[in-house]
Amino acid sequence: MDYRNKMAAFKEASSTRKQVFLTMITTFGVKQNQYSLGLVDASLTMDDLFVGL
Repeated sequence: MDYRNKMAAFKEASSTRKQVFLTMITTFGVKQNQYSLGLVDASLTMDDLFVGL
């Protein structure tokens, strides 16, 4: 199942009229390519989660 389908299924199941943002939480980040540029709204890495510790 593709992320666009998952987001559409979530909107339908939750009956939300709000915007849904796709945020990826990964170890090393998301590779910037033609697929991720139009789909991923935000990307968090382990460094972002543990900054300031």
